[in-house]
Amino acid sequence: MTRKYKNRNFKNYFDFIIELLKERKIAMLVFFTFMLIAFITGIIVATKTRNSYTINDNFGVVNINSNSVSASTFFTRLFSMLLITLLLFGCSYTKFLSPIALLLLVYRSYLLGLYLCLMIALYGISGVIVSIIVAFPCQILSLIIMAIFYITMAKTLRENQCHGIYKTPKQKSKLLVLSLLLLLSICLCEELLLVIFSAKIILVI
Repeated sequence: MTRKYKNRNFKNYFDFIIELLKERKIAMLVFFTFMLIAFITGIIVATKTRNSYTINDNFGVVNINSNSVSASTFFTRLFSMLLITLLLFGCSYTKFLSPIALLLLVYRSYLLGLYLCLMIALYGISGVIVSIIVAFPCQILSLIIMAIFYITMAKTLRENQCHGIYKTPKQKSKLLVLSLLLLLSICLCEELLLVIFSAKIILVI
């Protein structure tokens, strides 16, 4: 396969995803609206209840003694992302499971807002660094990828009767693999940032 053909194939694949997302604009608006509300709710809850938490509380934050990030926390975060993605994949097979998919993303958004706020309130500068510089951009990006993956996959699965190279069962597998690879890349970037900033605390949700 020549480079020119690969570039054209990637462009067609990217256009296919964009076209599906344009057709699902309402679904995207609904999902992202509920996710944003859940994220803000998590922040509000953390603000009002932060005095009831202590440093020793285990609320998704893992304390590490050394300046290096342990392999167990990396694989725990990665497993969490992949598990949610696989559950979303299962929910995409029928529209009746859409509320479950939305609930999964909403709950994760709520936890993200809650834990980020608590980390800042309880851990000071360390919490700010891990929350704002590392966890927030990485976890928000992973949530966006998960939402787009579900919306795109759900649309693709409903078009099995359509013909064409980009509307076949093989395409669904490509969407799944692409999403998993993107989440793996995000997790690796998050790990690298934690090492660079010598993080002593890690958010695991």
